[in-house]
Amino acid sequence: MAYFTNFPQINYTFGTQASPTLYQNLGIYVDLLDQVKDDVSFYTEYDLQDGDRADQISQKLYNRPDLHWTFFMLNDKIKLRGWPRAYADILAQAKKDYSNTTIVTRTDLSTKFKVGSEIEGKTSGQKAKIIRRLLDQGQLIVERVPVERTVTVQANAFGHVTLELSTVGERYTDALKWTVTKVSDGSIITLTEANILEGGSGYSNFKYNFGVDNEFKEYTFTVKVIEYQNSISFTNGEVISTTEEGVEVSAVVDSSSLEYLATHHYEDAEGNYVDITPNAPFVQRLSFDLELAGSSDAQINAAEVKDIEVSTNVDYSANYDFSVLRSNIDKGFFTSEGSLFSAGFAAYEKVEDTTDTHTLDELLGVSGSTTDNDFANNFPADTDLTEIHDELKTELAAAVGLADTNTAGKYDITVHMFYMVDNQLDVFLTGNIFAFVYEYKVSGVSTFKNNYIVGGSATTTSPAETTQAGAWLDASTNLESYITANLSSFNPASLTQVTYLDRYVKSNNDLKSIKVLRPEVANRLDAAYQNILLEQRTQQEILISEQTQTGRGSVTVSNSAQPVTVVAGQTVTSSSSGAVAAATGSSSSSSSGSSSGGGGYY
Repeated sequence: MAYFTNFPQINYTFGTQASPTLYQNLGIYVDLLDQVKDDVSFYTEYDLQDGDRADQISQKLYNRPDLHWTFFMLNDKIKLRGWPRAYADILAQAKKDYSNTTIVTRTDLSTKFKVGSEIEGKTSGQKAKIIRRLLDQGQLIVERVPVERTVTVQANAFGHVTLELSTVGERYTDALKWTVTKVSDGSIITLTEANILEGGSGYSNFKYNFGVDNEFKEYTFTVKVIEYQNSISFTNGEVISTTEEGVEVSAVVDSSSLEYLATHHYEDAEGNYVDITPNAPFVQRLSFDLELAGSSDAQINAAEVKDIEVSTNVDYSANYDFSVLRSNIDKGFFTSEGSLFSAGFAAYEKVEDTTDTHTLDELLGVSGSTTDNDFANNFPADTDLTEIHDELKTELAAAVGLADTNTAGKYDITVHMFYMVDNQLDVFLTGNIFAFVYEYKVSGVSTFKNNYIVGGSATTTSPAETTQAGAWLDASTNLESYITANLSSFNPASLTQVTYLDRYVKSNNDLKSIKVLRPEVANRLDAAYQNILLEQRTQQEILISEQTQTGRGSVTVSNSAQPVTVVAGQTVTSSSSGAVAAATGSSSSSSSGSSSGGGGYY
């Protein structure tokens, strides 16, 4: 390479070599370009295209291919990380580095599906082994479980058997590790290298000699699959299971993909990493115990809220204990994160204040009231509660017409509202599906009516459920089906999903915008660079380098140019007054170039 032509030579003893070898000192580094790389008068910006080579760009800019080294000297990022690669190379690298399969699930993985467990898809029948878990993403990274195959082959008239090393999508283990059985008598054949007529490492098949006496005999080879060309594919929505500590555990597959195409992280609009809730989207329940005087709009809006409950984000059958949470919040153990929980907590704070009556109108703004509206104000600013308001008013009026009255002659009705929460703990409202379960007594028997809203149109479960468990199972089935069908649309628009391949591509693209020397100064700077190197090529330097290598300490000598200081294992420095000025036509006479040994990238 022409770049090294003028590097000084030294006598260097390699290992136990008896006498030194004259060798170019590749540790020399000249900082001439370091002095100008941040001066806009010396360089311009250049955007590399996919597949561009450094020598080609040098030829294009300077009509000579050998100035490609200047790109690395001017750009620290490619000096440290290398020249940008073609997309095909980046893709191949990502596939190689992340060659497994990623399963995404909203199931809580904190206590199950441990590394090393073997899982099976109940629908697909696929089997795999867990090699990593990313709990913050709800991901299981899995690889194929090695399985055995049996292959039966008939010998020819010479007793020779040819066995393919691979079949469709599979490759087998080394030949001598196979178990071979002669089908006619069930005897086990011990394979040795003497049996092998053709084949070996790197071959696609093996030919064996079992002797002419075994002509046309059949042999069964029991082989183990060690490599698959086809990927593992689990079915979205299917149940996967494994047995851990004698107990079968399961999870639901939301999606599966090749690992290099799986989500590495999420970013906000500014490109910052954003944490997500891995079990999202999930269904969360908010319940209001109401007491109504009648079914008119005014009476419904004035419905008194007696109690509020919010379910956990893991199980909507389980409730948060607001009193315990408040104590933990005061102690700094817990924060009321999430729009639904925040809304429920704010509303609960109001209802708990028994010095005043708080109505559904005040908390929810059912009639459009803005006088209080503590619940709705805790949702995101663009939340539209119109569908919920209309649904509540209609169904509460219908429920009052059927429900028993209490001892005060009023109607006790519990409204269970089921919301879908995204991975930023915000509630989906407009244009999405929601469940409402109305619970009240008719002739002393609890009745549950389930309604679902899709695009503003409500549908009712028929017949009505008679138990809370049945009502919530119906809600769960409907909502989970909707989530599964619309999973891809539930990530907030403000977040960007970044895959492993995306990271590789972005990192590579960051290298493509580089500084290049202006053509009018490139040749002159190259000449100045080479002259600085030539200053070091003296016999005195060779002698000094040889002495310092053997540990004789520091020596200072002079050559025809400038003083040269050589210190064993450290720096060699030479100044060339006016090098930069000469190269660029500058009027300055104080610029200098220097060279140093050890630590240079090139």
